[in-house]
Amino acid sequence: MKYIYLLFFFISINLYGINEDSSNTEKIKLQLQWEHQFEFAGFYAAKEKGFYKEVGLDVDFLEFNPKLNIVDEVLNGNANYGLTYSSLIADYMQGKPIIFVANFFKQSPLVLVTQKDIYTPADLKGKKVMGLLDSSHKQIIMTMLEKFNLTEKDFQNIPRKFSIESFINKKVDAVSVFTTNEIFILDKLGIKYNILDPAVFGIKFYDLNLFTTKSELINNPSRVEKFRNASIKGWEYALSHKEELVEIISQKYNTQNKSKEALLFEAKQIEHLMLSNIYSIGSVDLSRVEMIADSFAQSLGIFKETREKLESFIYKVEVNFLELTSKEKEYLENKKEIKMCVDPNWLPLEKIENGEHIGISAEFIKAISKKIKIPIHLIETTKWAESLENIKQRNCDILALAEETPLRKQYLDFTTPYIKVPLVIATKEGLPFINNLNNIQGKTIGVVKNYSIEELLRNKYPDINLVEVESIQEGLSFVEQDKIFGFLDNSMVINNEIQKNRMNDLGITGQFVESFSLSIASRNDEHILNEILEKALLSINDKERTFFIQKWNNINYQTKINNQLIIQILFFTIVFISIFIYWNLKLKEEIKNKELVQKKLKESEERFRTLFDIAPILLDSFDKDGKVVLWNKECEKVFGWSFEEITKVEKPLDLFYPDPLVQKKIFEAFNDNSENVYKEWYPKTKDGKEIITKWANIKLPNDELIHIGYDITQQRKSEKIVQERTEQLHITKQQLEELNCSLEKRIKDEISKNTKQQIMLMHQSKLAQMGEMIENIAHQWRQPLAQINSAVLLVDMALNKNKIKDLMIENKLTEIESLTAYMSKTIDDFKNFFSPNKQKNIFTIESAITKALDIVNGLIHLHYIEVVMNIEKDLRCYSYIEELQQVILIIINNAIDVLILKKISTPKIIITAWKEKGNIIINIEDNALGIDSSHFDKIFEPYFTTKLKSQGTGLGLYMAKMIIENGLLGLLSVENKSNGACFTIKIPEGKE
Repeated sequence: MKYIYLLFFFISINLYGINEDSSNTEKIKLQLQWEHQFEFAGFYAAKEKGFYKEVGLDVDFLEFNPKLNIVDEVLNGNANYGLTYSSLIADYMQGKPIIFVANFFKQSPLVLVTQKDIYTPADLKGKKVMGLLDSSHKQIIMTMLEKFNLTEKDFQNIPRKFSIESFINKKVDAVSVFTTNEIFILDKLGIKYNILDPAVFGIKFYDLNLFTTKSELINNPSRVEKFRNASIKGWEYALSHKEELVEIISQKYNTQNKSKEALLFEAKQIEHLMLSNIYSIGSVDLSRVEMIADSFAQSLGIFKETREKLESFIYKVEVNFLELTSKEKEYLENKKEIKMCVDPNWLPLEKIENGEHIGISAEFIKAISKKIKIPIHLIETTKWAESLENIKQRNCDILALAEETPLRKQYLDFTTPYIKVPLVIATKEGLPFINNLNNIQGKTIGVVKNYSIEELLRNKYPDINLVEVESIQEGLSFVEQDKIFGFLDNSMVINNEIQKNRMNDLGITGQFVESFSLSIASRNDEHILNEILEKALLSINDKERTFFIQKWNNINYQTKINNQLIIQILFFTIVFISIFIYWNLKLKEEIKNKELVQKKLKESEERFRTLFDIAPILLDSFDKDGKVVLWNKECEKVFGWSFEEITKVEKPLDLFYPDPLVQKKIFEAFNDNSENVYKEWYPKTKDGKEIITKWANIKLPNDELIHIGYDITQQRKSEKIVQERTEQLHITKQQLEELNCSLEKRIKDEISKNTKQQIMLMHQSKLAQMGEMIENIAHQWRQPLAQINSAVLLVDMALNKNKIKDLMIENKLTEIESLTAYMSKTIDDFKNFFSPNKQKNIFTIESAITKALDIVNGLIHLHYIEVVMNIEKDLRCYSYIEELQQVILIIINNAIDVLILKKISTPKIIITAWKEKGNIIINIEDNALGIDSSHFDKIFEPYFTTKLKSQGTGLGLYMAKMIIENGLLGLLSVENKSNGACFTIKIPEGKE
């Protein structure tokens, strides 16, 4: 066994090119929270691109097993680290010794997908919801439902089984899914649905949380930090190389057999969940953890955790030490110094001033220089284009700030971006805010020559008219002179130039999804330099990064101001300040008389208090400890607490805003020096009712802030009522339109139904009249027939008496007797055929066909039509013989007519009958060359005929189809065969 391990070791060296001593490699296991997919792409990248190996780690991934508990697996030592949901926080609150190392998804992908008629969580009451209560992270959805007063008892929980199929087939009303996976399937199938996302309703839980045990942190602190940093580096790589990671997953980690299209969809969804443009990858916000913990405390009935305890739960990122390999150290010793080029005029990001590099990037470069312990020497340039040319010619080793582009990748290596700033546009002030570059197509937009954004925008937005300028100052100057519509650059730089040069008529009037992702770029003929710079950047902790950026950053955005609110605020401000100044001036004038001054002061205070109290607006003020110091009558009226009551409360904000996060925002708003900007808040009144208010700050001459507000609850209710009424009118309109559409169809259906009934009545009336006529004919014929038979008998007797023997006469007399008997039988057949008293009977198919043929036997013989019958022996049926005979007669009559009409030389009718699977099949086929193909769709329609009006009405075949399909519950069809048409009758055999 020992030799097998040695063999495996040497194979590993050959495969991965390990240059360092492998004895330093530590084997660790990471327990995943699901099966392999793009959700874990950052960890795959860290392994496959060698980031784990660089810090001496060899990581194995353990796929999720539903029978195991992820946290317990790590605590039991089956894995060193784990990935799980926000339930990790609840596990810690319940006493499990774990440490929250890093978070990657800033919001959970778990949502409820609902049928398209369900719009809000309240609509789920009484509905079928699949897979919600049997998931380990159900609390995310339940917290959302609780906001709409829904509990587990208010909906029917369906255990998860073929969830997507059940939803598609509408067996359930909603199902819990992940936006990264199942949504792709629904979109691919074109299924209509709605999404209830907890994040929309303020339920922002973390997901994909990396954790370990307290024991691991105490015993292996360096390993925890190395694993965390390498994993973060892996995620940074994965987000920048999605297609490459999709390929890697497809080849090595695709146990779910996902398509590349599905993996790429998942990748794009995950990028949105990580919010990497806003939060640092892997960062954990204590306030968010505290909010999630409070939610678990309320729902699970466990003790609320203190902020200090939660803070000790989160892994603290200490100032990172820089660990270099022997080769990297040797490179720096030989290098002696690093030559650097920068953008000479790009504050606050960077600038050359009096021969010195200043700005945000300069702070990072100084920190890196200290860490790698060699000087970084500035090569002065006057333009960015000159700096680019210098590094192309290798006169510089690095660019302090540069964005990766396809062209630059030809001669530069890039670190992970360490500064990300949004792309904005500066235009003349007063324009509407722009949030999409497509909205300014056709406008002339300036960009600095050779900036990365020019190359990126020309590829992405070929229709935008970009104009190159030499510098930011020139670009902004062109906007001022109306030579161009706007100028594009990052927010920090544009804001700095506008403020520095006092360009009061310019402002930042747009921000876009595109941003500057700025790295340190180094010459690509010395790759090791890039590796050193990458490590140095990672060793700068978040606290230092934040300090560097905040030191130089100062952004003001142009916002739309409600002029009416400003006028109202200014009016009341002027009124209060004027009153205040007026009474103070009065006091100063009478300062000599102490008693008079006191009297006037008292009067002034009383008048000010009167004005303060009677003002029809909310006015209050709080001290630095959050206690109420001013509280007018309107506040008492709206909130229910008197001034005496509210001043006795230690923390009055607890009464209005129980949520600590909201209180924090309120305190921030108190200290906000921006005046006359109204913000919307949702405080509670004394009776627990939530109202809607708008508040703004007003600064008094003594710099004291008071708060002015309005109760807009009733206004919002009215707006809601108007909206609901509008929606009701819209629904009513739709219903009327649907009614109008359906009414026309119903009328057509009724007309068709009445037409069929009239035809049936006509047919029944015709049969009755025919029966009555046949009865009359029979009555008139029977006496002459009897007399003929008597005459024949007398002639026969006379011949015998006279002993006359004439063979011809005897034959003719016999023929006369046969004809009279046949005529009598024919009359009986007609009577029976049209008899209304019909009942089901057992009969042979041969007898039914023969009786029908007997009626038209004269015509058949007259036109020499050959009738061939192939009828299965003893073929019987239990049905209405008269109806069947009538249909056979109609079809045979039609066949005779068409044979005569087309003058067929050897006319023939072939009748075949047999039994098949409990049904009687009768084929009646002629050789009259078939039915015209244009008539096939109409042949069974009422009143359709190809005969002259005197020869037929077109009701025969229609009635035949009605009799077979409605009366005998069978099927009548027709097809063309080689010589003519073939009608097929199929009726049930029936049982007595």
